[in-house]
Amino acid sequence: MSEVPPHREGELAFFGRMGAHVSHEMRNVLSIIGEYAGLLADLLEAAEAGRPLDSERLKQLSRNIAGQVAKGTETMQRFSRFAHAADQQTASLDLTALVEDLVALAQRHATRAGCTLKTQLPNEAIAVTGNPFRLQHLVFSAIELLLAALENGESVTVRLHAEGSTAVVTMLGKAPITTDEWSARVSQLSAAANESKAVLDTSCTEGILSLTLAIPIQ
Repeated sequence: MSEVPPHREGELAFFGRMGAHVSHEMRNVLSIIGEYAGLLADLLEAAEAGRPLDSERLKQLSRNIAGQVAKGTETMQRFSRFAHAADQQTASLDLTALVEDLVALAQRHATRAGCTLKTQLPNEAIAVTGNPFRLQHLVFSAIELLLAALENGESVTVRLHAEGSTAVVTMLGKAPITTDEWSARVSQLSAAANESKAVLDTSCTEGILSLTLAIPIQ
């Protein structure tokens, strides 16, 4: 049996991790809905025993359940778009929407690292042509790499803008001095970026570490 190339192993692991994150989110959503359903059952049981039914509390429970349903629906829609990206080798895609979905799906990963993710994205679509899944993997890997350099309580800001014929995704965070191991991971990610015709650049100014992915607009 032939060996799976390292970059393919990384992509498979990435897909699995994102699936695990979404599964955890959906378990939380269902658990909360279950709690609200239990409260609703208690109210109905009390009403059957002769206690006046609290209509305002019923309305609030209904709003809470609807909010969780909306949250779960949005999560699954984002994951559906993420998963379908693996079916396409090359496609024209909206990088703004891709980054927005990816950051939303990666929030739990950041939380586990003791950090938060923020975005500064344009209102308009930025169209690029490429392998959607590999682009997602690149952006996520850059976010993950920056998170690895941050201390607990810090945040990563993900920015996106167009510069001429290039889409620029920038990840920023306040970080201490990086290690040789971290620099080696940057080199590996840079090689992966080059395979997708993207360029990875890093810089550190006044304690703010920056990772930038320059992706050609085709």
